[in-house]
Amino acid sequence: MALHLRDVSAGDLPAILELNEQAIPYVNHLDLAEMQWFAEVAAYFRIAECNGSLAGLLIAITPETDYPSQYFAWFCQRYTQFIYVDRIVVAGWARRRGVARALYRDVERYAYEQSYLLTVDVYSQPPNDISLAFHRNYGFEEIGSQEVEHGTKIAAKFLKTPHVG
Repeated sequence: MALHLRDVSAGDLPAILELNEQAIPYVNHLDLAEMQWFAEVAAYFRIAECNGSLAGLLIAITPETDYPSQYFAWFCQRYTQFIYVDRIVVAGWARRRGVARALYRDVERYAYEQSYLLTVDVYSQPPNDISLAFHRNYGFEEIGSQEVEHGTKIAAKFLKTPHVG
């Protein structure tokens, strides 16, 4: 499967919204205005395409971003030089084909060039076992957890010092 990674464009947003909705409850719902906001302010917002079809996306932000998220705030309280992966979503038909790994290699390269730590959280309750295993296998270290969504979910917090090569 030949993947092509590129920056997001405004024309991608409807398909991105649809893909994001398919990934709930592992990611939170976003509306068009919120997705447009990410497209304008995210330090990193790239998509993966295969044969012209949206295979996945990764959105990441830095501490300078004014983002009212309790997930993001947890990292802001502890680190100053990091990039936070707000969401990574892979289309069902593209799973287990290297899409997430390609997006993570790309954002890791970006983080390395900027001297950022790479951070992310993954639901451990309800468990997102596939994502938890992926992040652990990719070299992320679990550094804590956070009760979110009024105590209905627990987010495991992960950190990785980027390297390229």
